[in-house]
Amino acid sequence: MHRNDLPKILFEKIDDIVKPYPEYVEPVTQMIDNTAFFPGGKGLWLEIESDVLPSILVLGQDFSTVEEYQKMLNGNSSDLDCPTWKNLIKLFESLNIDLCRCFFSNVFMGLRKTKSMVGRFPGLKDKKFVERNLEFLSLQIETIKPELIITLGLYATKMVADLSPQDLINWKEAKSFKKIDDAVKYGVRFGNHKCNCVALVHPSMRPINVKNRKYKNYVGNDAEVCMLRDALANNYF
Repeated sequence: MHRNDLPKILFEKIDDIVKPYPEYVEPVTQMIDNTAFFPGGKGLWLEIESDVLPSILVLGQDFSTVEEYQKMLNGNSSDLDCPTWKNLIKLFESLNIDLCRCFFSNVFMGLRKTKSMVGRFPGLKDKKFVERNLEFLSLQIETIKPELIITLGLYATKMVADLSPQDLINWKEAKSFKKIDDAVKYGVRFGNHKCNCVALVHPSMRPINVKNRKYKNYVGNDAEVCMLRDALANNYF
């Protein structure tokens, strides 16, 4: 599989698995050609040319609202301008993580038919819709076969945990992000695939929320930097 084929392969399978959408969620009709999280964008770092096939799967909760998506589609807004991207790029560059190695995606397909793009995704109200998105998330992992999965925020973390409850039981049972123990997991099983996983605070509010992170003898930003460094360096499978 070629790098540029990956977004198209996944996008063409979304509706086959995820439909029907709840009344408060609208499907993405096409991918934006600029760098943006999948499915609103292609999920690839497009700021430089590359033929690297992604080996790191970065997962947020959902893309955005219908209104914001339309602005991006019309060229009146850029996903890269949001705090999520700015804080994530800063973190990854501090660790020399090649952004071309990453596929930036979400655990939920579809757009919010709401004004706010933050908080709990409205599709979570529909149990069957959640199950279909878990099926599509499983397909993403099966297709990409990542060496590392990075979850951003509580909702993405718990969705990933639902696909590997035997290895991510602490993540699955956590009532809040502060309750997530063992934020770095090694050799997590997803079907026939194994990879490392790291749970990070959502980068949209990272400067505030990262202060609460603890890992080994580190606190705050240093804790998440160390989490990522360990997960990238150690393969226990």
